[in-house]
Amino acid sequence: MTPATVQAFVAQHHAPDDTLYLLLDLSADCASDDPLHIEALRQTLGREAITPLLRPDLMHTPLACPVLVTLAEPGRSPSQQLLALSALRAKEDFFRHKRYVCGWLSSGANAQTVSAHVIALGQLTQGQTRTYFPVHEPLRLELLVATYRRNEPGPWWPVRHWLLPTSSGDSGVLTGIPDQGSAPDERAYAIQQDVPMVSALLSSWRRALQVPLTYAPDRWNGPTALPPLAAAKAYMQIRQARRLGLAQQPDLLTLALFHLMLHPRLHEHAGVRSVIKQAVQEQRPLSTLFALFNDSAWRQVVEDLFYAGACP
Repeated sequence: MTPATVQAFVAQHHAPDDTLYLLLDLSADCASDDPLHIEALRQTLGREAITPLLRPDLMHTPLACPVLVTLAEPGRSPSQQLLALSALRAKEDFFRHKRYVCGWLSSGANAQTVSAHVIALGQLTQGQTRTYFPVHEPLRLELLVATYRRNEPGPWWPVRHWLLPTSSGDSGVLTGIPDQGSAPDERAYAIQQDVPMVSALLSSWRRALQVPLTYAPDRWNGPTALPPLAAAKAYMQIRQARRLGLAQQPDLLTLALFHLMLHPRLHEHAGVRSVIKQAVQEQRPLSTLFALFNDSAWRQVVEDLFYAGACP
């Protein structure tokens, strides 16, 4: 995420007769002297430019609710300084537990309508249970997007275009289409429940990439911090680990990380499968059992999978 990315979004996707919004999460840290601090923005843009998103779970603490900041009304150009500052903060947020800058939205609807819609997106149902999830958070939104097939319109309208920071360190653009876009299905509910674990795995994945590991044949070496669709890949590995009988979070994260760094089908190797079974039956930490494998042993495992036709 760079200032150029946000400027290109505005140039290509923001219509002159729409309003440009900046979505901020006030539950994240922001220094009082930061130009993007909510009080600084009130002084710069005026109080009417700030619209809260009243989260159902934070009605008792409205000051912690996210806000939509109107950067540009129809017919006006946004401040280039605020665009640049918000882009740089989004880049810094990548390494923080909680993101302050959650995205940039272009819409023909007023702030109250857009804020209500963003809240409504988080109202997900499983059976007879309806729960609110804060999908304004970039990771949650990215995983919500992942429940839709490629080129399938999501329920983003009346947001015409939505630029969001992604788990790879890059960004993505959502496009809202009038009268199109189905509501999320029950998979979205299950995935949102696992967001804290996905977040933990992404953090471990980033840390692992910063360590000079002697053997990690499937480690990411691309231009971004993590590969495209990193959040979806992380969730899929967690789900795969559960299917193998693992239940404790440390075990789920251990197997998922080994999949991401060594081989995505590591569990298909008979020796590895036996160790996973041992961890499940004896309730022993998988990390302790995996520590018995040295680089030579892991290299043999990956070679066996290759010759068996288990290509990544």
